Amino acid sequence: MAKWMCLMKRADFKGIAAEHGIDQVTARVLINRHVKDDEIDAFLDPDLSVLHDPHEMADLDRAADLILSLIKDKKKIRVFGDYDADGICSTYILVDALRKCGADADFTLPDRIKDGYGLNPDMVETAEEDGVEAVITCDNGIAATEAVALAKEKGMTVIVTDHHEIPFSKPVDGDEDLPCAFDTADGIYDSYYNDKAYHLPHADCVVDPHRHDDGYAFKGICGAVVAWKLVQVLFEKAGNGLDYMHYLPEAAFATVTDIMELIDENRVIVWHGLRKMADSGNAGLDALIEASGLKKDMISAYNVGFVLGPCFNASGRIDTAETAVELLLETDKEKAASIAHKLVKLNEQRKFMTTMGVNKAFALLSEKTELPKVLVVYMEDLHESLCGLVAGKLKEKYNRPTFVLCKTENGDVKGSGRSIEMYSMYEKMVEANEAYAEENPDKGGVFTKFGGHPMAAGLSMREEDVEWLDEFLNEHCDLDDSDLEKRIVIDVPMPLWYVKIPLIEELSRLEPFGSGNPKPVFAENGVSVVSYRLIGKEQQYRKLRLSSHGKVVEALYFGEGAGMDDEIRNAYGKAQLDKAIAGLPNNIKLDITYYPDINEYMGNRSVEAKISGFRIRK
Repeated sequence: MAKWMCLMKRADFKGIAAEHGIDQVTARVLINRHVKDDEIDAFLDPDLSVLHDPHEMADLDRAADLILSLIKDKKKIRVFGDYDADGICSTYILVDALRKCGADADFTLPDRIKDGYGLNPDMVETAEEDGVEAVITCDNGIAATEAVALAKEKGMTVIVTDHHEIPFSKPVDGDEDLPCAFDTADGIYDSYYNDKAYHLPHADCVVDPHRHDDGYAFKGICGAVVAWKLVQVLFEKAGNGLDYMHYLPEAAFATVTDIMELIDENRVIVWHGLRKMADSGNAGLDALIEASGLKKDMISAYNVGFVLGPCFNASGRIDTAETAVELLLETDKEKAASIAHKLVKLNEQRKFMTTMGVNKAFALLSEKTELPKVLVVYMEDLHESLCGLVAGKLKEKYNRPTFVLCKTENGDVKGSGRSIEMYSMYEKMVEANEAYAEENPDKGGVFTKFGGHPMAAGLSMREEDVEWLDEFLNEHCDLDDSDLEKRIVIDVPMPLWYVKIPLIEELSRLEPFGSGNPKPVFAENGVSVVSYRLIGKEQQYRKLRLSSHGKVVEALYFGEGAGMDDEIRNAYGKAQLDKAIAGLPNNIKLDITYYPDINEYMGNRSVEAKISGFRIRK
């Protein structure tokens, strides 16, 4: 049972509401999101003028100058992206912009199964065979030390653009003498900082806001935004009159799909980018929106994150992500429509495969008498592209850091992890890797390859070490039971009777919702159930009419309807539930968490509550 908690931040909500012309409920939500009083107007009406200066990003100006030199010298350039939506958007932005600047540029994205994540030596060898003279990475490359070194040995110019954490290791004697700043121009690539030894690939330029010598004002941008910022400076230096804002929709798309926090400039990028999708000028994006049954002038962050983005990701999971890049580059509407429909079908296939994998994982975990604090689930025959999706579902259900592993064709193990806020997954993997290397100096680390964020990671390893990894991660997890307890954080206890349509419209100004700016949660205790209906194709959802101090409000519950039935039945008895289903007076009362919405039907507009959680009120 999840613990319900109400945020109790203190402020002069009445004064804030009056000053900014908003409801006190909206004021409370803004304060809960750590929006300061002097930032509220800018939050409600985001302005593109607050975007940060790309020239402050280390190596970015140097990278733009180098690219212009490559174009002038007619060098063949290859962009190496990644197989997820961020990598796809990054690749499109760079390739299209380079070509508009007159570059001889093509692209390659890794095959998830054959190549794995990021630039690798085999891809460099192929590039040499193809006559490539310069390499630009996007959304990857920061950990591609071996591949970058090989490219340099072959005389290639290498520019790395990425947004992932800089690889680091535990300091050894002598590391403290390393310089405290990176300097790729003078050949210095490692540094000692904050008791860690950091390592950059030996490229000509390394653009990554996570460099500790980087002066960029906001570190939390995705790979596509890094690419977009590079294009901004490239166009500026080229003096070609091209507008980098042309790529704002794709930068916004990637920000949402890569689950970047929707704060600071990310909020501005997504707020404006979603609106610009109505007139993006990109035939491929328009075609995908239409093929998905959406209206391009009504695209929300939810649509991008849960409808459109998965179509891009599906191409990289069970086909090739290059198809999605080709969609964005396509200018012919009929060809774009054909590619878009292919991506939608791939996503349907991916959803079916994921469901099967999740059900099997649940079955495996149900056999355990007690769940460990860190879940390491090894499913040999799971399609390796689904490890991250299954891990996400398990983490969501059990609220534990979760690694899902599978066996590859060559007998090794690959996997993905998804974490909770109290557990920095990447740092724990570094700890495990170094501990294993100390125990097994002849083998090196427990991972043959790994990388990621505090909240997500990918890995490759030997099958024989899976049990060791499981034991180590659980012995050194530093989590207690309270860290694993699910919490529902309520923004405002707001009775349904208080909700009016103008308030709902005002709350929409808080969008886009997502990581860093979650949809507000409201709650009311002890609402009476006036009626109760089973709805949906399989009658899996519930539609209720609830009474709040005499006001009756329609409500919808899209959770497990059968579970709600069972809880009501157990608490009040079958007779009372039957009465509610028949619309007769009954004794059922619920505590609910919800978000208010507007129901429009035949020209009439009314308040409708979307129930996110409930408790039986006895």
